[in-house]
Amino acid sequence: MTKRAPRLLRRLRKAILAGRALREDARANALVEMALILPVMLMVLALVIYGAEGFAIYRKVTLTARTVTDLITQSTPTQYGANQTSIMSAATITNNLQVASSVLAPYSAANMTMVVSEVLVQNGGTTATVQWSEPYNGGSARPSGQSITLPGTIGTGQVGNYFIFGEVYYSYVPLNLYQSLNSMTLYGSIFLTPRQSASITCSDCVTHD
Repeated sequence: MTKRAPRLLRRLRKAILAGRALREDARANALVEMALILPVMLMVLALVIYGAEGFAIYRKVTLTARTVTDLITQSTPTQYGANQTSIMSAATITNNLQVASSVLAPYSAANMTMVVSEVLVQNGGTTATVQWSEPYNGGSARPSGQSITLPGTIGTGQVGNYFIFGEVYYSYVPLNLYQSLNSMTLYGSIFLTPRQSASITCSDCVTHD
C-alpha cells in the first residue's frame, strides 16, 4: 500500500491538472465563440432598431399625406367661382401644409417635404393631368399639364372629375448605432376628391393652368 500511494497521488495530481486545463480550454473556446457571435448579434440588434424606427416614421409619413389632403379637400374656399369651383389661395394651401407637418411629431419635420396638386382624370380613367401644384419646405411642384398614372382602379368612372393629390417625402437617416447606413427616402401619397365643390382653383400656386 505504501508503494502504491505515491503512484495514486501522481495520478490524482495529473487528473487535477488535466481538469484545470480542460476548464481553461472551455473558457477560451467560449471567448472565441463570443468574439465571433457578438458582431452578428450587434448587427441584428441594430437592424431591428433601424427597422422599428423606420416603420414608425413611415406610418407618420402616410398619416401626414392623408391629413394634408383631407384638410385641403374640406377647407372652406376663399370664394366660389363658376361651375361649382372653389377658389383657394396659395397661402391657405400652405397654411394647411404647415398644420399637417405637425403630425410627424415627435420626429423632426426638417427632413420632410410635401407637395399637393389637383389632377383631372383623363379618358380611360388610368391617367390624370396636373391642374396646379404647391410645394412645402423645399419640395418640387409638379408641372402643370404633367400626366400622372392613377393607382389601381381609382380613376374608373371618374373621367372629367378632379382629385387632390397629396404627397409627402421624408429623408430618413438611421441612427448611427453599430454601423452607419445611408439615408433613404420614405414616401406617402393619397388621392381624395374635393368636398366643398367639384374642383379647386389656385391661380397663385407655384404651377397652375
